[in-house]
Amino acid sequence: MKRIAASAFLAVMGSVLLFASGVENKTNMSTGYLRNPSRNTEAKRPEASYYNIAGTAFMKNGLHIEAGNQFVFKEYGNELNTGNAALDFYSNDETTVWLYPDADFVYKHDKFAIFGNFGVYAGGGSLEYSEGTSATKMLFLGSALATSGIANNHSLKVTSITYGGQLGGAYKFLDNLSFAAGLRYVHGTQTMSIKSNYFSGVGNGSNEISYKANGYTVSGVFGIHWQPIEVVDLAVQYQSKSSVKYKVTDVDGNLAEQFNIKNGKTFHTDLPAALNLGAGWQALENLYLSTSFNYYFNTFADQNSILGETDYANSWEIALGADWKICKWLSYSAGIQYGKQGTKDGSNSTFNPVLDSVCFGTGVEIYPTEELTLAFSGLFAKYFDTDYYLQDTYKTTLSKKVTNLSFGVTYHFPNL
Repeated sequence: MKRIAASAFLAVMGSVLLFASGVENKTNMSTGYLRNPSRNTEAKRPEASYYNIAGTAFMKNGLHIEAGNQFVFKEYGNELNTGNAALDFYSNDETTVWLYPDADFVYKHDKFAIFGNFGVYAGGGSLEYSEGTSATKMLFLGSALATSGIANNHSLKVTSITYGGQLGGAYKFLDNLSFAAGLRYVHGTQTMSIKSNYFSGVGNGSNEISYKANGYTVSGVFGIHWQPIEVVDLAVQYQSKSSVKYKVTDVDGNLAEQFNIKNGKTFHTDLPAALNLGAGWQALENLYLSTSFNYYFNTFADQNSILGETDYANSWEIALGADWKICKWLSYSAGIQYGKQGTKDGSNSTFNPVLDSVCFGTGVEIYPTEELTLAFSGLFAKYFDTDYYLQDTYKTTLSKKVTNLSFGVTYHFPNL
């Protein structure tokens, strides 16, 4: 019974990890990404400060500033199938994320560029299940400390946000070749709360088990941008591993000790290293075509939760996109991306499902003046349901629906 309980709770706490881990490194760092997910050869907009840092050296002289926000409409679900009608159930989360900000700047002068970026590098908000998840249900049914009352009457909420920023410089060694390097700082916060009116009756001391954790680190990012001919862009970028050490604080609930949740405990939740490749072609004067490939080295990262380790294979995604300038004050973009995650039957999350997906993005840019750009975009992600087995026995079918809408503003100060 202890083995079932620990495993189930690990799956839940792993969901905190997954909501802010490298299994799903956040790449939706701008309105431009939602408009066209193929961004790895970006060299015209300040969002290059994240997707293609060496491309900043190819931008126009002056100061470029961009800021935006995304609205995330989601539904995460898990359906428990045990063969016992009394245990089977479905739970879901539909919490909308209203604040998902990003900001970028690039200062370009001659062959030099200085760039900076800020955004949500992992996680991004809260998930809340009013009836818990299949993992917490099996936890309380399998625990000698709990009762079926807790299993059927509890709620679960996890918030995980990792804000990040990077600052660096680029230099154009040749008219068609540049190199860039920068430092990245990330700061992650995690909170978890399980509530049940039955907790006090089994010695918890309150109706809640909860904790908070914080961690931070500094890492590096490097890039090269090459134009073998004037109308072709080739880019490669490497984001080194961000090893984030979390420290647990503000633990509430006497039962937390039973699961080794205690103040002062530390664990690592890394954002794995990533390799970003891109190729772009100015096919026509007003039409730019591109493709991007991202590979995430999950197997070389410590993807631990507060209770233990989880095992993920490496993951990757590939995107195709087009940017079409319709006229001097309007352009249209569209793109598609497929992502293959490194999850396994026994390594996933009932709380924040990590699923293979196909994403469709589209949007427009409007140019009221030569220096000002207004952008509006949306992205729909089609996720593929998958089965996840708790303790190799209890099958949970995981599902996910996400739609992102975004707006952004860019301004270019050419004389600075």
